[in-house]
Amino acid sequence: MDKKFSLAQMDLIREIGTIGAANAATALADLVAEKVEINVPEVTMVPLEQIYKLLGEMDRLFFVLDMEIKGDIYGRIFLLFSPNDARLLSSSLLGLPKDQIDFNDSLFQSSLKESANILGGSYLSALADMVHQNILTSIPSLAMDMVGAILDFIFIQIAQYSEEAIVIKTDMKVKGLNLEGLFLLFPSTDSLLKIFDLLGLKE
Repeated sequence: MDKKFSLAQMDLIREIGTIGAANAATALADLVAEKVEINVPEVTMVPLEQIYKLLGEMDRLFFVLDMEIKGDIYGRIFLLFSPNDARLLSSSLLGLPKDQIDFNDSLFQSSLKESANILGGSYLSALADMVHQNILTSIPSLAMDMVGAILDFIFIQIAQYSEEAIVIKTDMKVKGLNLEGLFLLFPSTDSLLKIFDLLGLKE
């Protein structure tokens, strides 16, 4: 844990993750007409320079869904899935066998973007309800890239306004399939301080 953040502040961040996961599970269950379980085994605050430790080898591939946070709170969201987990998730959402999932197909890409809308929207809705602020997201963009390129993008786009990432590990069970996603929330430093201040947790 970054020493700048108190236990109360970290507890708040974990609570946002837990509530957001419950909201996302309900929304995804409605979409696939099956029970969906989402657990958040770990919520941490990680300095930007330590993000590489979460992602593994520099040539490892991820599907990356990128959304801008707008409104009263500013920042960015990245949702990362391994290619195999992306295939399994899309298979569940589209009701197709996983061997029929084509990464270049627009239906596959739309299904991943919709999952990002649901997950990102659920976490931010939980935050918005807590702080009584208007928080919006942009339409997700989707790319598949190697860890090295993802890290380069993060540092170029994020370092100018944020020093830390809120990392929410997301374990999902959809139609009996176990999936794992990595949810990186980059609130601007000013926005993070505003959140803590609104909740009486300013240091």
